Amino acid sequence: MSLLDSIFKNSYASPGTVQQNFCEYTEVFGKQPVFIRCDLGFMDTLPNNALSCCLKIQMDVYVRPELPTLISESEASYIATVRSSIAEHISGRFVGQGVIGSSGTAFLMFYIPERSALSSKKMLSEVFMGSFRNVETTVVSDPDGLQYKKYLYPNEVQMKKSENMKILKSLKTYGDDGTIPRPIRFNIVFASKKDAMSCYSESTEKSFIYKDMVSEPVPEGMVLPRFRLVLERTLPFNIELLAAVDSYLLKLAKEHNGEYKSLETDIVE
Repeated sequence: MSLLDSIFKNSYASPGTVQQNFCEYTEVFGKQPVFIRCDLGFMDTLPNNALSCCLKIQMDVYVRPELPTLISESEASYIATVRSSIAEHISGRFVGQGVIGSSGTAFLMFYIPERSALSSKKMLSEVFMGSFRNVETTVVSDPDGLQYKKYLYPNEVQMKKSENMKILKSLKTYGDDGTIPRPIRFNIVFASKKDAMSCYSESTEKSFIYKDMVSEPVPEGMVLPRFRLVLERTLPFNIELLAAVDSYLLKLAKEHNGEYKSLETDIVE
């Protein structure tokens, strides 16, 4: 079982809820790393009057900043134990967690029914007493998921970072750690070739080259044609570097009436 599987080995979703779909990403706040895993599927349930209270559990952890998840295998097991203990005593949905490198803390977030909010907090306080190190529990009314959106749900760049982390994880299974520069292709969709070429022209200022222009199938319900512009740059597959590139392309695409969709690359042996 991998480290992430150990941390998130159970879903704890209530029956009838939207399917859980977790993404993982890292962020840096004040030069300190934060690792987040978020259930994207919960966004589709909001506002959620059935699970209207946010239960947040914060705990001390031993941080390892050099690791991608910021914690060791033993700390992952510890967090999994805390999470299992919570799941045994509440009815609700686990929506994600974070590990905060600067403070040496981690948090778990659940959404639970209002009717059980006060009793759940009291029950968990008794469960944690003397059994785990410095665990704090808070419950707030939050049918709109404001806590979830603030602390877990990724913005556009963070969403791209999550996708890139998945690609890098796949590359590593083939012995490619991403450090060797390689051609990386970036796909941007437009309704007109004029907008696409205008975008390409501006991108040359950042050393992108034109790779291809592909006519895309028109999605059902849409009338306008779609053209996929493929730009290319030679870069190492570095997560933070690509986050800066993604941020630039998201903004550039919008300025030219397009939508930056994805990137792709090849394995370098």
